[in-house]
Amino acid sequence: MDEPHDFDDILVPTDGSKAARNGVNQAIKFAQRNDATLHVLYAMDMGDADYVAVPSDISQTRRRLEKKGQTFVSEIEDLAADADVSCVTAVKANTPVEAITDYVDEHDIDLVVMGKRGRSDPDKPLLGSITNRVIGSLDVPVFTA
Repeated sequence: MDEPHDFDDILVPTDGSKAARNGVNQAIKFAQRNDATLHVLYAMDMGDADYVAVPSDISQTRRRLEKKGQTFVSEIEDLAADADVSCVTAVKANTPVEAITDYVDEHDIDLVVMGKRGRSDPDKPLLGSITNRVIGSLDVPVFTA
């Protein structure tokens, strides 16, 4: 019988959605069982903000998204602390897929735990487009909740 995986670093991306919260709950359980560090990531997808004519609008959008992301990752950091799980948080400016794949590479992540679908595609029946693209982009296991 194969030995269970040892996961030292577990990434849970969040967009603040209900599906993301499901992923968070599972990620915390995995981190507890493996005595792993939980990494929480929020991607500030600036979208078309770079094309806004007024630079101050871009700055305001960035600050608003960063504040929103900090709120989301701080809430998860508190949940991890309550569960006695070591936690690292990050808010990155990038598309969600690129932010996740870059973070996995930069931090030697062993497992990604994410919700099946997020805010951008609540009517999709099984897996959201971001989850699907992340699964296809990584060489590490991705657990969907």
